[in-house]
Amino acid sequence: MQHSYDVVVIGAGHAGIEAASAAARLGARTALVASNLDTVGKMSCNPSIGGMAKGQLVRELDALGGVMGLATDATGIQFRQLGLSKGPALWSPRAQCDKAAYSVWMKQAVETTPNLFPVQGEAWDLTRDEAGISGVVLRDGRDLRTRRVVLTSGTFLRGLLHQGETKTQGGRMGDQAAMGLSDALARLGLRLIRHKTGTPCRLLASSIRWDLCEEQPGDREPRPFSYRTDAAAWRVQLTQLPCWTTRTTPAAHAVIRANLHRAPMYNGQISSVGPRYCPSIEDKVMRFAGRDDHHLFLEPEGRATGEIYVNGLSTSLPIDIQDAILAAIPALAQAHVLRYGYAVEYDVVAPDQIDHGLAAVSVPGFYLAGQINGTSGYEEAAAQGLIAGANAALSLAGKSPLILSRADAYIGVLIDDLVSRCPEEPYRMFTSRAEHRLHLRSGNADRRLAALAVRSGLVPVAWADAVASKDAAVTALVAAVSAEVAARIAGEALEFTAACAEVPVLAAAAPDIAEEAWTELRYTAYLDRQRHRIAQLERYRDLPIPTALDPASLTTLSHEGRTVLGKRRPRTLGEARALAGVTEADVETLYAILLSRAWRAGPAHAVDQPSGLSPTSPG
Repeated sequence: MQHSYDVVVIGAGHAGIEAASAAARLGARTALVASNLDTVGKMSCNPSIGGMAKGQLVRELDALGGVMGLATDATGIQFRQLGLSKGPALWSPRAQCDKAAYSVWMKQAVETTPNLFPVQGEAWDLTRDEAGISGVVLRDGRDLRTRRVVLTSGTFLRGLLHQGETKTQGGRMGDQAAMGLSDALARLGLRLIRHKTGTPCRLLASSIRWDLCEEQPGDREPRPFSYRTDAAAWRVQLTQLPCWTTRTTPAAHAVIRANLHRAPMYNGQISSVGPRYCPSIEDKVMRFAGRDDHHLFLEPEGRATGEIYVNGLSTSLPIDIQDAILAAIPALAQAHVLRYGYAVEYDVVAPDQIDHGLAAVSVPGFYLAGQINGTSGYEEAAAQGLIAGANAALSLAGKSPLILSRADAYIGVLIDDLVSRCPEEPYRMFTSRAEHRLHLRSGNADRRLAALAVRSGLVPVAWADAVASKDAAVTALVAAVSAEVAARIAGEALEFTAACAEVPVLAAAAPDIAEEAWTELRYTAYLDRQRHRIAQLERYRDLPIPTALDPASLTTLSHEGRTVLGKRRPRTLGEARALAGVTEADVETLYAILLSRAWRAGPAHAVDQPSGLSPTSPG
């Protein structure tokens, strides 16, 4: 039986939901295909949203009309702002969520979104014709005809679960692997690689020695994720639950070291690459051999369950060894294990085969988002999903794609890193990856992205008008502070509370307006420098690199820079800058070379020059 849709999204995890929602908001008749519609929006691993840099991604998603922030506010059980001991560039919201409630909220959102049609079935094959992608074939024989497909398969493509020596097929524990699509991707000519990730055990709350743990409460004045949430009303209704911390012990580490021969990552059973920045406990013990202990965070998985997620104890060791590790940790020695930890291997499409709009370069109409592109994390997946789904719908309408630069958003950094650098391990977002992170704050995501979201059709014009009013209020408040007081705030590094105490106009403003104005005043020199740098990058990003230019002859560039440029042959200076191994110094030098050679050759031979730049200055 044949069915027709404008866009078909495969997978109903975090990437799939945002992709389908974005496409449907843009008016595309969209099918969301899931092998089990009871697991829409399931939190397969940790019960949290946000964190360092990840919180920025969620705020940006919300500014673009995404649903993850709203779901988090509706189902969160603890909210914390991380990084407050540092500058605003590192302030990152994080929330614990009720896992079951989160999935229910997302399922309802999917079912009530206009133009969005959930379909239960396993995607088995992809079809194409001369024009590009043409349909999705389900395992039961249904044929979904379409001109745009977004693949968000998570860890399910040929998923293989590991617990010690035991190996079973599955995308996650309790769910079958997707076994047909990998062959379909290979037939489309796409190169696949293998990645690995893992998850820790879950314990019964009543069996934990809480008196041996340290309580970690939520913020006294919690902040919602979504700009669309009424913060005052939300705080009144919110009841927060505590998290707890404990630590591993030398005895637990000794158990791990003594059983590395049974660890799939160490005995050769797993050959794929795992996430360096979210390592298993066996990785941490071996990598940091001088440490006697590591933090463990005990996180409730919901209000109506006693299931506790042991963050920091991810492992693929066999069940009996997991029991021995727990027995060597006093707070967990008598704990009852509800679910044991495991690792999962799965297929990934090497992301150097997609463009900055997340479209497959060699297959017109085919988009990819989430872990299929080599990332880890709910937030990274959701961010890609929105971009891929939006661009699938925009391309159908003949409109320009939604492309975010590294200066626009963390989402732009994420996608640029994937496309240009093709990470060899599961990618995780960090604030350190964003060179303009003071500009890309969690607090100003709406001011940065609202106008772009409206132009793309992702949010209503009224939303952009409200954000424009907020922006004007921040600008007016900054202007209302005298130059002398502004100099004091910056020069004496006054923190926000101290500045409000000394500056009446700040204290009188709405908290979000006052905080943004304080940031502009406190970090004015740094922000001006970043704005200048961003403007400079925008001016020379599209500067063409002549094909006749031989990078090997440019001896003023670094050796690695010459090698990478010679191998990849970027078309523009912006593309060159995105390549791993090409430093900022290389880019500045190449920029000067291009302009100076063009200047000497004369107008007939010159490359196009950005306006306002001289041949002797990088801007």
